[in-house]
Formats: sequence, structure tokens, C-alpha cells
Amino acid sequence: MSLTDITIKNAKKGKNTVRIYDKSNDPLLKGLHLEVLPSGLKTFKISYTHPTNNKQRQFFSLGHYSPNYTLQQAREDARKARSLILQKIDPKEHAELTRQEEQAKIDAENKIGSVDQLFDFYIQDMVISKKRSASDVENMYKRDIKAEIGTMKAKDVTAHHVSKIVSNIAARGAITLSKRTHSYINAAFAFGKKIKTNSRWVNHPELPEFILELHQAFEIKHDEDDENHEGELALTSEQIKTLWSTIGVTAMSQDAALAVKFLLATGQRVEEVLHAPWKEFDLKQALWTIPFHRRKNKAKNKSKSPHLVFLTPFQLSILKEIKKLSGNSIYLFPNPKGTGCKSSGSLNQAVKRFCTPQGRSKRKPFQVFNPRDLRRTWKTRAGEIGIDLEIRNRVQGHAFSDIGSKHYDRWSYAPEKQAAMQKWSDWLEEITSKPLEEGKLQND
Repeated sequence: MSLTDITIKNAKKGKNTVRIYDKSNDPLLKGLHLEVLPSGLKTFKISYTHPTNNKQRQFFSLGHYSPNYTLQQAREDARKARSLILQKIDPKEHAELTRQEEQAKIDAENKIGSVDQLFDFYIQDMVISKKRSASDVENMYKRDIKAEIGTMKAKDVTAHHVSKIVSNIAARGAITLSKRTHSYINAAFAFGKKIKTNSRWVNHPELPEFILELHQAFEIKHDEDDENHEGELALTSEQIKTLWSTIGVTAMSQDAALAVKFLLATGQRVEEVLHAPWKEFDLKQALWTIPFHRRKNKAKNKSKSPHLVFLTPFQLSILKEIKKLSGNSIYLFPNPKGTGCKSSGSLNQAVKRFCTPQGRSKRKPFQVFNPRDLRRTWKTRAGEIGIDLEIRNRVQGHAFSDIGSKHYDRWSYAPEKQAAMQKWSDWLEEITSKPLEEGKLQND
């Protein structure tokens, strides 16, 4: 009986295995047959003699008969198998070798790291290195990056993918955040490119292959926002006055408002203020000691000396208000869950909501700024009232890289810093104690 579609459909199972051979004149179809098991399973096979050891009655399965695997497909595969035999290649051994090669490709592909894995190692590295921005990067990744490219292989990410992420953020009006996200994506990929030579991670048992040897930074063009030029904005004295009188009264939560005021009052960095524990403050001595490991410029600080911030009665009065809200927390600004300190991201959002009133609010919009602009505001306005640039830099804890400062100058500049902070506090207290002009403050 020759094989036809009707023959195959009508083939009945028996007590023993039944084989129905294809009666064809095509030499490449030699040995093609349908095997019907007692279970009723129908399989296309070829029988052959092993091409190298001459063992007879070898069987090679082509596929189970089904609507997706027909007689026509079986004949095509039989011809391929017979061609291998004619080349002295056993089709079963060839199929197994092909399967192993395909599995090796799959295994190799599975070992290539995803963007999720890349950022996981990157954030872990930031935490171990005590980078203050680690939590911000983690939140940024979960919020804006993970859903877009998290499951992609890191090697497959292009500038187009990054541009889409950055554009989505900018479309929300968060121009500065979009630029910062772009910067962190580039930093994460640069980290992944060198991770195999990083002594911290090179022997990690779960370290994937990121294959980023040829990776270049993602170069994309940012849209500019005329109201938010990062690195340029410093609030005017009138804006400071309006800000001080408004936040915590008709806009912004009290803890966020106090954080803004303390940033303006001290001129210190956002993370240094938000992550500050109470143990760093000696209120009797009116001194805030920021330890070496919490300073941004610790890499340049070879002496590992702390940064001393001299406090005035005006600043101490702000700390008194902060203490009322922080309660028993070890931090000046605990997060809502009480598990740590307030993040810079949450303060950024509070400031953004203040600057751009939403919904039915009748409050006037305020000059768009971000918390980091307050440090520039301090530097600019302090210069305006006559505080020398070098002393301003020392008050703010900048690193000095000139030879004299690094190797010879051991003067603490404590008197000069104290005098400068007092002069600033007097000026700030004076302008913020004056009432706003009529119409400046509007209720929600």
C-alpha cells in the first residue's frame, strides 16, 4: 500500500506496530513510511542502514502526522535525511548535534544581561559605594525606564529607546529630570561596559555577560524649557521673600517647606540636608558636622576631614521647628513610612507643585526652580551682600585643588565662616520678616 492522505487518515491501529511504506520511484524517499503504534499515534519515519558502521534497520523520526505536519512535509524532510546519509552523515546524530547547537545558542542568549540586571548591579554598586543618589536612581528606574526597556538585552538598547524615555519625561514638564535620567542611563551602561574588570563584581557567581565592549554613550538632543535652565537659576531677593512667606502656609507641606528654608538658610547640598541625622548637630555649640563619608567631594578630600557648618540663632530657630515635626526620628526629615529619610525626588515634586499650581488653585505660579537651585541662590545672593567668594566656597564645603590649599594651608577659616554665616542670616531674616506687598500672596 502506498502512502496517500486517504491511506494515512484511514490507517488503523493494531495490537502491534504497523508500518506502511511509501511506494515511490524517488531514490531519496527510500525507506519513508508511516508508523502506527498500538496507541494510535502516527509518525513519519525513514528506515536506513547506518552510513558508517553499516548497522541495518535504523529508524529516524521525521514528525508526528497532524494538520501541521503532512505527507508533503514528511517527503521533503525524508529527502533531506537521505541526502545526509548519502554524504555519510547519520541523520539522528546530525539532528542531535543540531539540537545541542541550538540549545547552546539559547543558553548563550540567556546569559546575556538584560537592562533590569544591568541597573540592579549598578544600583547595588552605588549603595556599596555609599552614593547618596542610589535611592533616586532606583526610583527613577522603576518609574520611567523599567517598563520601556527593562526586559531588553542591554546590548540591544539604542539611542532611539533612550530618546523615547527621555522625551516621555520631558513631556511631563520635568526637563531637569529628563536630563538627569539620560545621564544615569549613560552612567549605567558605562558601568556595565567595565564590570568584567571591576574587582568588586568580576567573581560574582550571577554576573551576566552584558557584551557592551563597543558601547558608546547615547547621544540625544534635549528639548529646552525657557523657564528651567539647569545650572543658571538663582532666585532674587523678592522671590526668596515670596517663597519664604508662602510655603508651609498656603502651599507645600510643612516638612518640605522647612527643608527648603533650611537649604536657603545654610547653602548646603540637597542630599546633605535631607539625609542629615540629628546626631550631626551640636545645638549648644551651634555647630553642624557633616562627616567625610556624606560629602559629595569626598574623593578629593584626602584628609577625610568633616565639613563644619556654623549655625546662627536664625538657623537654630528653623531646626527647632524641624524637630517638632520629626519627632523621635533619627533624621531631620524622615520619609512618610518612617523607614529612612526624605528623598530628593519627593522634595523635587513638592517644589514642582508649588511652582505650577494645579487644578482649581488660584495661587499665582512661581518661578520654576528645583531644590538644587537654592544652593546657587545662596552663593549668588551672599556675594551680592559682600561675602568674599573664597569664604562662600568654604561655607558651602567646596574642595580646593590649588597647591597652596591642598598642601600648605591648614587654617580652619572658622572665624571667617562664622562671620559670613551670621551676615547671611541677618540679611535673610531681615528680608523674610517683612510682610509681602498686597497681592503677592493668594489663597488656594
